[in-house]
Amino acid sequence: MTPGGAEMDAAKPNSSMKTNHPTSSITSPDAVATVARYQIYRQNRAGLFLPGYRTDSAPEAVEAFLNQAPAFEGGGVRFLDHHDQRMVSSVEWRTEKTDFGFPVHHRANRFHEAMIEQLAGEVQAREAMRTELRHETTLTVNV
Repeated sequence: MTPGGAEMDAAKPNSSMKTNHPTSSITSPDAVATVARYQIYRQNRAGLFLPGYRTDSAPEAVEAFLNQAPAFEGGGVRFLDHHDQRMVSSVEWRTEKTDFGFPVHHRANRFHEAMIEQLAGEVQAREAMRTELRHETTLTVNV
């Protein structure tokens, strides 16, 4: 294999995500200007990932990703950066059995980019502060 061939192999996208649209609609030169940078995809029961929330703002996209419910129980949710052509976060489901033997899905957000993970931490801290303030407000009103 030639060095040029090795570089070309390294540059090939190796995404295994099935979508219902042709790749050229995302990667064509005209599409780059019209596609929002961040998009959230939800998996349907057929295994296809359908585009959902779109924005150019990273903080808005992270908040939307954290609040995004799957299309069905245990379904996939993926957060893509279309400018960098890569997945920056995804949802992983772990199934555990309750004491009664019922399976329960637990969501775990997996971040593949440090900046996105940091933004997610800030969003979660802000939400925890809001919850605490609501709780304190309820206590002071009831007293």
